[in-house]
Amino acid sequence: MKLMKARNIDLSSGPMIPRMLLFMLPLIGGSIFQQLYNTADFLFVGNLLDKHAAAAVGVAGTVTYCAIGMFMGISVGTNVVAARYVGEKNEAKVKKVLNTSMSFAFIFGVLMMILAVIFTPQIYTLLNTPADVLVDATRYTRIFFLSLPFMIIYNMGSGFFRARGNSSTPFWILVICGFLNVALDAFFLIVVPLGINGVAFSTVFSQMFSAALTVAGLMRSDPFPMKVFVTWAIDRETLASILRVGLPAGIQTVLITVSNVMVQYHINGFGGTAVAAFATYYKLENFVYLPIMAISQTVTTFVAQNDGAGNYPRLWRGTVFAVLFSAAVTAVIAGLIVIFPKTVFGWFIRSDDVVAAAISIGLVTLPFYWLSALGETLGGAVRGLGYALTSMVVVVTCLCGWRILLLTLLAQHTHTLEDIARVYPESWAPVAVAFAVIFCVIFRRRRKERAKADLEAVRES
Repeated sequence: MKLMKARNIDLSSGPMIPRMLLFMLPLIGGSIFQQLYNTADFLFVGNLLDKHAAAAVGVAGTVTYCAIGMFMGISVGTNVVAARYVGEKNEAKVKKVLNTSMSFAFIFGVLMMILAVIFTPQIYTLLNTPADVLVDATRYTRIFFLSLPFMIIYNMGSGFFRARGNSSTPFWILVICGFLNVALDAFFLIVVPLGINGVAFSTVFSQMFSAALTVAGLMRSDPFPMKVFVTWAIDRETLASILRVGLPAGIQTVLITVSNVMVQYHINGFGGTAVAAFATYYKLENFVYLPIMAISQTVTTFVAQNDGAGNYPRLWRGTVFAVLFSAAVTAVIAGLIVIFPKTVFGWFIRSDDVVAAAISIGLVTLPFYWLSALGETLGGAVRGLGYALTSMVVVVTCLCGWRILLLTLLAQHTHTLEDIARVYPESWAPVAVAFAVIFCVIFRRRRKERAKADLEAVRES
């Protein structure tokens, strides 16, 4: 298949902006199609079932993302370590990264799936989930969790593809599986009416197919055929390198989700309509956030490759471009939603009270979403330089800790949905400032270290 033979892009040489855009655009397109997995579920549920079922899918989105967040972070480790070796032209080590990361993904993906299915009811009880949402949310989530190993395989494989400069293969896999997910949603809700269970099964089957396509692409990737399913090739030193970057990134992802879970806890106290309103907002918000995440992934790969190649002037210019581009994309998408809120939110659910509440939330957060774009993009650059632990500390203190503190203070006073929504922009600002300062400090240090090493090499020769 053509998608399995996509051309790798060398981000450390050649025309910088055209190559970054060529690498970035499939990631942005892929992020939109990835959103189809949950958004299609929500659209079908919101229009064919009722607001309680829609609230159940929305609550489940936060919980399931928390479950896969660790491995999404570890896939960043795969990306950074492999991209650095690509920049160094050390292809033997690139192969070790592939086999090690995929073996690790499969083994621990299965273990996480088992634990998640067992403890789903206890999780929703702790979250103070409304009674009219609890049964549907539990049932949907348990079925959804069956897809965890397949999601993890896709994410780890995508991290490797990006490290090689190939962002188009993950994109086409998401396109194919996104349309498959929509078709299965229609089948299980209209042709074979299984209700919310059918929506969850749609996700499981589409994720299984995405994992199969990912493995097929990796096995055909030149010049590194993947032997992971023949020999379980976990190299301890390589795994340690991946986890040094990936584990802090994974913990960071989980902690961000935990802070969102705290938000969800406060939302649940407002009842089913509020839960459905925030669920609707989150689904729409992802169309703003996912392009930002795609640009951040581009920066991580770009910085890692150029760091490996020692090309620091290019690294700086590319990071500045990505920051400006991310802010611009965010302003356009968020601006369109703010201008036409009733129309856009109305696509997701047929309930006037839910739409009105969702709009009130969006008008608080979306005008300031460019702050999130700055923080995500600069955070990606910091992780690309290998400082994932530093990135985690910033997010834990400036985002998660501050957000939870604000929520705690709100709980002591009378508050509204808008008050809860306001904690988001109030936590994005310190993250953006912190990452801007940290990136500049690390960049200068790394550039000086490289210049010193090059000078010593010249003297020795």
